[in-house]
This record gives sequence, structure tokens and C-alpha cells, in this order.
Amino acid sequence: MSDADTSPTADSGGARFRTSKSPRRVKVNLPLRFCHEVLGLDHLHYGLWDGEPLDLEGLASAQQRYTETLLEWVPEGVDSILDVGCGTGATGRELRDRGFDVEGLSPDPYQQQLFARRVGRPFHLGRFQEFEPAKTYDLVLMSESSQYIWLDSLFPAVRRAAPGGYLLVADYFTVGVGEGSGKQSGHPLDDYLEAAAAAGLELLRQEDVTARALPTLELAGRWHQRYIDPSLTMLGDHFAAKYPRLFRCGRWLLGGWIERRLGAGRREMDATEFRRRKCYQLLLFHVGPESGSDCVPRPLPHTSE
Repeated sequence: MSDADTSPTADSGGARFRTSKSPRRVKVNLPLRFCHEVLGLDHLHYGLWDGEPLDLEGLASAQQRYTETLLEWVPEGVDSILDVGCGTGATGRELRDRGFDVEGLSPDPYQQQLFARRVGRPFHLGRFQEFEPAKTYDLVLMSESSQYIWLDSLFPAVRRAAPGGYLLVADYFTVGVGEGSGKQSGHPLDDYLEAAAAAGLELLRQEDVTARALPTLELAGRWHQRYIDPSLTMLGDHFAAKYPRLFRCGRWLLGGWIERRLGAGRREMDATEFRRRKCYQLLLFHVGPESGSDCVPRPLPHTSE
């Protein structure tokens, strides 16, 4: 993709999105919509647990603690924030209520609707790696969104959005070894940190919160075993009884693919497997100014462990 290529159409905030060989993808995040509208959760991300019961109320409390922790990591002097992959807008609303000038970005029109209703600030509909901001931000916030962007596209986009500012990341990364370790969701942590450094980002603060995040998977695994697996079995039995020939044909054509997808989903929710091959990290970077830029780096934060 050429850095010179930009879409001729700007969004409502005056920003543009770079063109690529594939059309800019706009899609609805169905799991987020289910968690928000059916389960009544304000967030889709992991929680940071501190002894809460493994139930829906405990998850909501742990997710709120997660958001509060992110806010505590925002350096002093930061005013403008770009919330990339802003979910239901709950974090954006808290940032707004605490006086930050926050904008949202996501390729999901459902997130756009929620952000407009709950935050009422500018929103950019599209993919971050193609984003050409009309202004620069003090901080880019990526809460479980950086894992979806190739590293060679991620950090150049961060530099365009926040030269001289900060990148705050909360996400899980792969660290384990063994067969299949390269087919997991999440960037390899070492590769991520090396790519960030090569792009001129300085790691200021890092904290491993895996142990506090793992109960989220334990709860998800319980729900999957108790509700999802029986529901799928019941639907399959119903379909087989009503359309036996079609069911047999579908099982012959798609049975292996479906089982692989279900198996991958179960592994993603296996807390023991997660601890063996992944970790959950909070990362704060300082973004060096663009080469030749007159941007004056913002003062580094005073953080305490």
C-alpha cells in the first residue's frame, strides 16, 4: 500500500482513510452486540478481578476495574485521546466525563451508533491502519484492538495519530512455544515490543496482569459448557429430525470445519492453555515525533509502580 494513496472522501471530522488493495472493511462486531444487548454488559474486554464471584455481576465489576486502571495509566498533561476500537463507548464516556477530549474509531457501524449516543464526540468509521487524521492526539488508546492490526501497519498509524504523544495498550499476546503456537490470536509479545522500538516508540511502563485477567476465561468456559454446547447440540438434534437428508449432507460437507471452529473457540477460553501460551499486558509507550517534524515531545509522565 502506498503511503501517498488516500481516499478522496473525508469523514465528518475531516480525517481521511487511505485506500488499499481491498476495500476499507466496515463490519458489525456481533459478539459485542450480543454481550451488550443480551447480557447487558457495558464492555466486551477482559476484566481485572480482585476476588469477585465468577458470575455476571462479578464480571461487570472486574471490567469496570479494568477501565479505571486504564484511566490511571493516562499520563499527566494528556488532553486529546483517540479511542481505537471503542466498543460500547463506556470507556469513551468515562474519558469524556473526566475532562478528556476523546474521539472514537472503529470499522463497526454499531460501535459508531453507541459512541454517538453515549459519548457524543467525533467518531471515525474505518480501520486504524488506514486512518489519516485531520489533527494529532496526545494519546492513542487501544484496548484489545491492536491484536487485529499487522505490526507493519500498526505503528506507522500510531505515529501519524500521536507524534510526540503516547500509546496506551491493554491486550493479550502470545508467548508460549509448541505445536500450533503460531496459529493463535494475539501478536507475539517479543515481536510487538521489537516492532514498537524499531518504529521509534519508547516503552515507559509495562505490567503483566495475566493472573488478574484469567478469571474472565474461567467464567467464559463455564458459560460455554453450560449454555453454548447444550444449545448447539439441541439445535443440531432438531435440525437432524426435521431435515435428515440435508443435515447428513451438511455434516458431511461442513462437519470437520465446524468442529475445528468450535474446538478453536474452546481453546481460546481455556484458562490453563492461555496461561501456557499467552499473557495479558498493560503497555505505555512514548511516541517519538515524526522525522523532520517541528512537534515538541510532550513531557514524560511520572508513574509509580
